[in-house]
This record gives sequence, structure tokens and C-alpha cells, in this order.
Amino acid sequence: MDKGDIRQSIDDISIPEELLKQREKTAIYKAKRTKRKNIKRLSSLIASGLCISVLGTGFLSPALAQSLSHIPIIGPIYAQFDDLAAEKIEQNALASTIEKHDTHDGVTMNVKEAVYDGGRLVVTVEYKGDYSKLDLGNEANQGFRYITINGSEPNIAIGSSTSDDVNSNTIIESHQYTLANYDEYGDSITVAVHGENLFGRKGKWDVSFPLEKVEDKIPTFTPNAKVQTEDRIYTLSVDQVSFLPLSTRIDMTLDYPTEMDENDSWPSFPYIVTDDQGHVYKNLELQYGHVNGSGHKIVLALPPMSTIPKTLTIQPHYDNGDPGTPDYGEILDLKVEVPLN
Repeated sequence: MDKGDIRQSIDDISIPEELLKQREKTAIYKAKRTKRKNIKRLSSLIASGLCISVLGTGFLSPALAQSLSHIPIIGPIYAQFDDLAAEKIEQNALASTIEKHDTHDGVTMNVKEAVYDGGRLVVTVEYKGDYSKLDLGNEANQGFRYITINGSEPNIAIGSSTSDDVNSNTIIESHQYTLANYDEYGDSITVAVHGENLFGRKGKWDVSFPLEKVEDKIPTFTPNAKVQTEDRIYTLSVDQVSFLPLSTRIDMTLDYPTEMDENDSWPSFPYIVTDDQGHVYKNLELQYGHVNGSGHKIVLALPPMSTIPKTLTIQPHYDNGDPGTPDYGEILDLKVEVPLN
């Protein structure tokens, strides 16, 4: 068989799309559970416009974390948990108690609490059932869950989900989403948590509830800060900076040649942000994602700030190699200072 025949044979292979989606969701869930103690970024599903960051102990608010700290085994994990907005959620009692549940075949999905500020949504869910019904160890039987806003899956820039076993019959799971467009859904939303074929049990679980946006003054800046590489290949624009209750949000645009869209070679850079006081935001203090899967629209999420800095400096990096190699380092041409006044 010559190369042309091989290529044609490959093109003729039928791909079961729904099966692939199911396997992808199962693999993601397995990664969350087996890697939850390794605090690191696991994957970035850029093609779907969803950036998934799997962090070690989840996105529970400190209030719930404190209540869990009295439960054996789970206590040492969640007592030290820290979300982007953990301190502010606790100090200002931002999270709403939900306590709505759905039960099928001996497994209960109970939504514990949620908080929403127009740009970010955090939802915490508890699963309870007999150990024989919570099939924790079987990768193929974990099922999958997702969240809808006003009846549709939301357009997400950054999303993550983690879970941990409280004991032999209780699992706590938390989801956080940075929405692609700030204030797209307004002040009041209807959130629904959906589960399918959970822990080896067949069926569908659904819990919906209304949720009001956290009331707070939202300072927003449109700095019109823009830089371009010397070769004019890349142009980075900072479109808006919003100081929200659950995050400091930076919306940016990266322009690049059209052919990079056509051959799917568009760039995805990691970023480091520094404020005028010298505080550096990276690793767990900075989440980033792309909108609509093309890399043009970028959202950075930093912890909420009580004091607005005078400037923020954004530094993109290329990381095609290990630190210290020629393929790793700062992209000096794209370093941009953002005035906030």
C-alpha cells in the first residue's frame, strides 16, 4: 500500500464522536481524582475553548472547608484549602447556602453552596450513598457531570473541577468557572448541576436553583494598552480590567497572522502579572484561558484585590522547553504595562 492509499484509508475511518466525548469526560474525571494531591496544571482543552486547571484540594470556600475539617481524613486537606477568592468569600459570607438534592438508585447529589459575581461562578456539590453504590475505584463507572446557566451550557474561558472522598460513602466535589464574557447573564441566573451514570449507577441527576449576583461595586478600567513584537507577528492588547468580588479579571486580545488560524498553529502563551507593589501573580494565583478556542480572546483571573494598584505589568512567556533552554523565557516584545487610573 503506497502513501496515498494509507492516507485515504485513514481518512475513511469512522470516528464515534459521542464515544470519544464520553471517554474524554471519563479521563478528565479520573485525572482530577488521581492527581488531586499534586497541585499542578494538568491540561488545557483549547480546542473546546475550555481551560481546565486541576488543583490539589479543590475550589471549596473556607466556610465549607472549615466544616469539613472536623471530619476524619478530609480535615487536614481542606483546612489548608485556598481558592482565588477564599478569604473574601469567608470574610464577607458571599456564598449562598443551597442544600437542594436529587436521589437515584441510592446515590444522592446535594448542591451545598454557590456564589456568582457576573464573571465567575463557584458551586460545591456533595455525593452520598452506600460504599457499594459509590463505585469510587472503577474509572469506567465514574460517569460525568456538568453545569448549565439558564438552561444552556455556558461559554467558559476558564473552568476547573476537583473532588475528594470525605469517607467511604461521601464525596465532595467543587466546580469553578470564569465566564467568557463578564456580565453576560446579568444579576439573576438559574444554575443547574447535572450528573449522568454516577459512580456505576445508571440514571440522570439534576438539581437547579436560582442564584443572585453578589452585590458589590465593580471598578472597571479600559486601559487601551497595546504592544507589538518587533517582527509585527503578534500584537497584544489589554481591553479591560475588572475588580470583581471573586477575582481580578483581565480581558485581552492577541492578534496574529491569519494563516495560524487556518493551520491551527495559533499561539498559547502562559502569563505572569506583577502589580506596582512588586507582588507577582503566577502558578496558583493566576488562571488563564481562551475564549472560543482560537487564542485571540484571552482571560486572566487573579485573586480579588481590596486595593486597586496603580499599574499592572503583564509578561507573556514561551515555554516550549525546560527553564534555562532557548525555548523557554520571557517574550520581551509583548511585555505590557497597564495603567489603572
